[in-house]
Amino acid sequence: MKIYILVLLVSVCVSCFGQTKVEQNIEYKSVSLTAGDSTFLALKDTAQKYIGVFIDSLKTHGRDNVNYSFSIKSDFVENGIHEHMWSQVFLSDKNILKGVFIDSPFKLKNIKAGDKVTIKLSDVEDWIMEDLKRNTKKGYFSEKYLDSKE
Repeated sequence: MKIYILVLLVSVCVSCFGQTKVEQNIEYKSVSLTAGDSTFLALKDTAQKYIGVFIDSLKTHGRDNVNYSFSIKSDFVENGIHEHMWSQVFLSDKNILKGVFIDSPFKLKNIKAGDKVTIKLSDVEDWIMEDLKRNTKKGYFSEKYLDSKE
């Protein structure tokens, strides 16, 4: 079974196309958007508007990775290259989220799956919280928009 994880590459180049790669039987896809994409930024604003719902649930269930999963999308930058990718978080401490990187970069070289990450709450661009017992999800505000860009 392949798992699809969308990696968002922000570029000032409109002519760039998305990419696909497979690592350890997981298919990763990238989508190229122009810097300042107004739709994506509006979706980020929506994620930020409801971030309190995410944080409240994370505080209650964040250490229960058997029944719950909490993931955030944020911008990772290396030498001026941006990739917006996913991390799984377990702890909220004031305005900081702590967890591990769970994505696969297309262009960045200094981060890999399993690396520990610390992300500012204000840098969260999207979030997903999953109740694995009930097979339900909340969040992932950018999903339909990014899927339409493939």
